[in-house]
Amino acid sequence: MTVENNNILTDSVIAKEALRLLKNNLVTAKLVYRQYEKTFGKVGDSVSLKLPFRIKSNSGRVLKKGPMVDKTIPFKIDRQEHIGLEYTMKDMTLDITQFSERYLKSGMVQIANAIDRSILLTLKTAFHSTGTPGTRPSAYIDFANAAAKQTEYAVPDDGMRNAILNPFTCAALSDSVTKLFNGDMVKNAYKKGYKGPVADYSVYETQNLPVHTVGNYGGTPLIDGAIANGSSIATKGWTASRADLLKAGDVFTIAGVYGVNPQNYDSTGMLQEFVMQSDAASDGGGLSTLSFLPEMNDGTATTTNADGDTISLAAYQNISELPAGNAAITVMGNANTTYEQNYLFHKEAIALAMIDLELPKSATTKARVNDPETGLSLCMTAAYDIIEQTEITRIDAVWGTKLINGDLAMRMWGAARG
Repeated sequence: MTVENNNILTDSVIAKEALRLLKNNLVTAKLVYRQYEKTFGKVGDSVSLKLPFRIKSNSGRVLKKGPMVDKTIPFKIDRQEHIGLEYTMKDMTLDITQFSERYLKSGMVQIANAIDRSILLTLKTAFHSTGTPGTRPSAYIDFANAAAKQTEYAVPDDGMRNAILNPFTCAALSDSVTKLFNGDMVKNAYKKGYKGPVADYSVYETQNLPVHTVGNYGGTPLIDGAIANGSSIATKGWTASRADLLKAGDVFTIAGVYGVNPQNYDSTGMLQEFVMQSDAASDGGGLSTLSFLPEMNDGTATTTNADGDTISLAAYQNISELPAGNAAITVMGNANTTYEQNYLFHKEAIALAMIDLELPKSATTKARVNDPETGLSLCMTAAYDIIEQTEITRIDAVWGTKLINGDLAMRMWGAARG
């Protein structure tokens, strides 16, 4: 029997070539946190991830114990994408290069795009924003200001800040980028989509960035009554009876509610942005309840532990003060308008976890392949059709994504789309 290194097709050779194509065509997936694979077992698994513990320092000689609070978020493996191939036994005589170009490349590029796009769709839950809706970022200063804002919110400047831009934004920025080209950038130019360093960001281009269409809002929206800490507020003053008032992903600010630096808890002087987690409608009186992230915490928020004790969440303070009654609400972007979106994020803002699909016991041809460098994995199964004398093969990728540290991500608004 001819051995694998002579490029004769085997299930293992095909699976490894598919994984190579996947790895080479990913952009965003290479820029995110990848340490959760071992936490999961199978498709549909959901686990509670513990977030990094945060504690507030205290002044003076006398010890003040900080409350131990484990904050968790759900993370689920809920995405699966596959390609189905049918080829003749004659095609099995092709070498792997010919077979890859004819059968594998197109499908694996699409799976790579599906994985990247799922990450970018997850980033639509990012609440921090920069730029002006309707204006395409085109200058170095746009990115320098964004970097300054992220620094103000204590995003680590440790070489792991990335910018994912749509092609038109990259084109608009090209003049600034070319002026900043250097030897290190050129050496790394083989990375797919890589455009070079700009203002502490490693800049990448992708066509997979989703646009965002703002809801059909109207009126003069205001806070309705007293507001408590949390992720829901009562509002009034909207145009009445709008079923599509606000959309998930819409961003808004509230007059007088400023973000705070999570290290020193001083006000940043910038209004805290909130992002809608679900669509909202207004009733006949122009009232609407909004569900959003991040949860408001003016430093007085508390939680209850397993023993029923009240625990302070002061260390997780994120706003200067709670909204006052009748405080004005401002939605970013014009109603019913679609805007380009770009994303600036630290590697630890968002996680991707890929797992192995369980292989059927009855399959005579089956293979799993993993890339230890990136954590990518694929599963392949095949069956022979004796009537048509063809081999039917499917290759599957299974994964989940989650925004695990929302403070470390930021959307950059771009031009309006028709």
